[in-house]
Amino acid sequence: MKEKLIKALTLGISNVEKEFGISFPNLKIEVKENKGNKFGDYSTNLAMLLSKQLSKSPREIADILVKGISKNDFIKHVEIVEPGFINFFLSQAFRNEILVKINKEKTKFGCNKVNKKKGHKVLIEYVSSNPTGPLHVGHGRGAAFGSVLSRILKATGYEVDEEYYVNDQGRQIDLLVISVWIRYLQIFNDSIPFPSKCYKGDYVKHLAEELKTANKEDFLLLENRRHIFDQVLSKKSMEEKDLDLLIDKSKEELKENFVKIKTFSLGSILNNIKKDLKNFGVDHNLWFKESSMFESLKKNNSQVQEVTRLLEKNNFIYEKDGALWFRSTDFGDEKDRVIKKEDGQSTYFTSDIAYHTNKFHRGYDKILNIWGSDHHGYFPRVRAAMKALGEDTDKFEVIFIQFANLIRGGKKVSMSTRAGEFISLEALTEEVTPEAARFFYINRKSNQHLDFDLDLAKEESKDNPLYYIQYAHARICSVFRKLQENGRSYNESLALQSLERLKGDEENMIQKYLAGYPEVVSRAAANYEPHLLCYYLRQLAGNFHSYYNDEKILVQDESELQAKLFMLLAIKQVIFNGLDLLGIRSPESM
Repeated sequence: MKEKLIKALTLGISNVEKEFGISFPNLKIEVKENKGNKFGDYSTNLAMLLSKQLSKSPREIADILVKGISKNDFIKHVEIVEPGFINFFLSQAFRNEILVKINKEKTKFGCNKVNKKKGHKVLIEYVSSNPTGPLHVGHGRGAAFGSVLSRILKATGYEVDEEYYVNDQGRQIDLLVISVWIRYLQIFNDSIPFPSKCYKGDYVKHLAEELKTANKEDFLLLENRRHIFDQVLSKKSMEEKDLDLLIDKSKEELKENFVKIKTFSLGSILNNIKKDLKNFGVDHNLWFKESSMFESLKKNNSQVQEVTRLLEKNNFIYEKDGALWFRSTDFGDEKDRVIKKEDGQSTYFTSDIAYHTNKFHRGYDKILNIWGSDHHGYFPRVRAAMKALGEDTDKFEVIFIQFANLIRGGKKVSMSTRAGEFISLEALTEEVTPEAARFFYINRKSNQHLDFDLDLAKEESKDNPLYYIQYAHARICSVFRKLQENGRSYNESLALQSLERLKGDEENMIQKYLAGYPEVVSRAAANYEPHLLCYYLRQLAGNFHSYYNDEKILVQDESELQAKLFMLLAIKQVIFNGLDLLGIRSPESM
């Protein structure tokens, strides 16, 4: 509707330009939706903006603007109020047209393919949790956000790939291997101490048990070689150098078995991650392994080696203290970054450079990363590397997700991932259902902290926004069941002939609100704000419940009845469409 009014006002501006012999090529027209009926359905302050430039009174400018607006069947009348606001009152017939449109488009309503054209191929990378343990509630918000945003972008015409970056290289994976191995050894000899800096949690013990079942005694440490590890394992307070020594000694002892344990552990954890994500309604169609970038390409160069070579070739690398440094300050970063350590090992940052270069070379028009808010400082260095390699960094965006606190019984639930004391995503979805978890993670702007109230998410009341929305859908379904029980039926043909009966204040408000749904979807896609859908659906459900409580739906007058049923079907359809974009079902009974 706003677009129609902006188009009408554009004609009014032409009239002003003609009157004063001036043009306004970059003028932004703003139209505001009014909540009450006193000042019309929509209004604009355009006359006041132009009056400043033309040194004329807003009232005089408003008169000229209105005279330039051609007659439209969707505008009942226009009024000007001091000091120069222009208010638009919509015609009743136009209000009713939105119901016809929803009935015709059904599941496609609101999903305008405005972006279905060349230049809208998008890669969204999200979650990408290190495969060193199960997904926990800290990963849930990014998972829900990435999944819902992907659905919204697809609905508005984008071609979207959803990718999970698997960090299956480096020290944290080595640490996982020795954690599982030592737990495995403890099954046979419980006197072996567990290093304080290794991965804790029951999942490591479960992996060790699975390893034993699959491989029996294949990875046992010979007793006469245990002295190699005793010195390190017996330390109550391990330092990082001790941990590195333990990793090195373990690799020497296990040889090819180290890789076998790594493959087994990673495979098991990744399978569980995929299972948890699927249960949560998240479906990545691409899984990109970090290890693939260390495999040799042409001329025996891996992708990691190739980007290092290109940076060196362009003099963006220098040596200092035995390490190789990238001149990231040349491209806006706060300090230069190490890409190869003194021992010759590439850093995680080098892998990220190679990975993002790979993304750019895959031909996407937009590359989106969804990162936790603790990664703010990482964006400038990655962007600096892309600039140094000549990539178009305008294509590259990062959306930062704030942390979520779990609240139970009014108190924050404490967690410690290092100590293995965390609530898994699986446990969360078992407690509150996957749908409730998705909704509550999304039901706030991504850059705001979120307090996830577990008790509220399970509550069946109007205070639980998801329950309130789903109940509206179920309530409409119950109206049609009751209609049938009373021996009556829905007559679409009569409904279409009777829409003028829908002219009460609440009915007009609902129709106007329904008309705003496509704009909400478009804004959610354009601004990466899925929470707008939650807010919209909550308000629509509130409008319906209020109408249902105030009005009798199953009236005796057949024309009025059919018109009301037609509007209820439109409300039901929009709730279904909105919840579907959120990846949430619309129950027919509750």
